[in-house]
Amino acid sequence: MIDRSFWSDVLRDGALLGLAMALIRSLENYIMLISDISWPALAYLLMAVSVASVVLFVWLVHRFAKRRSLGADPNEGFTFGQGLIYIFTMSLLTGILVGLANALFTMGLGYENFVEAMIQRLEQSFEYIATLDTTGVASGSYEQMIDSVIEAVESQRRPTLFDNILSSMNNYIIWGTLLGLIIARNVRRDPQQLNY
Repeated sequence: MIDRSFWSDVLRDGALLGLAMALIRSLENYIMLISDISWPALAYLLMAVSVASVVLFVWLVHRFAKRRSLGADPNEGFTFGQGLIYIFTMSLLTGILVGLANALFTMGLGYENFVEAMIQRLEQSFEYIATLDTTGVASGSYEQMIDSVIEAVESQRRPTLFDNILSSMNNYIIWGTLLGLIIARNVRRDPQQLNY
């Protein structure tokens, strides 16, 4: 028998979580690739957005799993396994939506423009790091590192929509499952004992 409430809850909560994470991912892409913010302010802003993203992800996953747990039949309870499967499935949907948003952002910017903007930001970051090196010892290694990173970025093949979705899906499944191991334990509920 298909548990319709499970799938409707997963679709609703996964879509909300996916939309929130997709918006944050698009904001990160915008800040990194399009904005005129310079280093080190860019690094601090990206770090703040990333921390906010993690906090929001953890909070929403916990909130949705807790709501699902409290909605379960009190006589049956809500097991660790049910919580983990719920979080895993919700993370899967989130990964699909974030991958789709990332692919749309890249397509909207144009892949060549995406690569060019990425290389420009990498060069700016290495230039900033080089200014911090007052001894001059590391300047040669920075140039080698810049060249190898730029070469790696330029040599990457254009990712397909499926590549973007699969990559994002894998990331969210891993993080969702690791987080789910903790949250599922916290939201599980034993069945109520009936007193006759």
